[in-house]
Amino acid sequence: MSGAGERGWLVAIAAGAVVVVIAILAIAGIFSGDDGGSDGEAGAQFGHSESVATPAAEPPPEPSVRRLAVGGRPDAIAAGGGYVWVVDSLAGRVSRLNPASKKPIPVAAAGFPTDVAGDDGGAWLALADQGAVQRVTADTGPAPPLRVQGFPFQIAAGDGAVWAMSQKEVQRIDPSGAPGGTTRVEGNAASIAAGEGSVWLTRDNREVVRIDPDSGELEGEPADVPGAFSVTVGESAAWALGAAGTLVRIDPETGRPSGGPLQVDKAQDVAAGLGFVWVAGGGGTVARYDPGSGEQVGEPIAVGQLAQSLTVAEGSVWVADSRDGAVYRITP
Repeated sequence: MSGAGERGWLVAIAAGAVVVVIAILAIAGIFSGDDGGSDGEAGAQFGHSESVATPAAEPPPEPSVRRLAVGGRPDAIAAGGGYVWVVDSLAGRVSRLNPASKKPIPVAAAGFPTDVAGDDGGAWLALADQGAVQRVTADTGPAPPLRVQGFPFQIAAGDGAVWAMSQKEVQRIDPSGAPGGTTRVEGNAASIAAGEGSVWLTRDNREVVRIDPDSGELEGEPADVPGAFSVTVGESAAWALGAAGTLVRIDPETGRPSGGPLQVDKAQDVAAGLGFVWVAGGGGTVARYDPGSGEQVGEPIAVGQLAQSLTVAEGSVWVADSRDGAVYRITP
């Protein structure tokens, strides 16, 4: 960048984009939902009360919950390289947690990270204020920031690459760290996930679209998810949170909703793994759902005051609670 004035102007734009995303998350629960189903065969009754009744199973054992204080307002979390990586976007702070320890280790970031994604060796930070991403590992520490297109505020790792998402485009970063091609979103993106053969995006607060990781092109028809604001991948499907607290299963083969939406309470974020779909609620709880039937399993799990972000790794679910200054570890 050529000077302080230009840099300040770009940072202001990046900050504005982050504010827009936060506003989308804040209002996503107040739109009216659409309870219509789909023509998908797999899980066609997902989320519908009229599904065939099955004999009541024994309730699962209560999971153990452990609180790990990290301070600040942790609002993004991921796991990679054997560690859990926690971001406080307001303070520009990153912490690394060893799953066997209770003490967070500070990580030096090159800017104010707004998101984090883990891979086999460590994690990647989205640095919207720098127009860059940054690689961090436990062995080598933070790498120099890597400039990318736009101002990436979300990031995902999977399907052979890292995906840095700005408001209107996604740039591929190869495993070597070299920038790759860019995909125009053709709208406003808010959340990204990679897996099950595609890169998944919520777009325009109403749908989920997917990118072919090989060609970099948008593929198929969008999946209608009114108020879509969060997407994840796991348990053989993509999962999206939408308006008024709805959870929608998306078939990875067709890219279309599989069955009708399931009503969930005050949803903030979603993750899938360990045999369940996990939904963080605004009241400081995490609920788990059967990925086939959509039935809630057990009672909601108390994790603090505001469960903001989830990840599944190391045999546990990890919850960043932005109001409690802590990470909670749920072990089923």
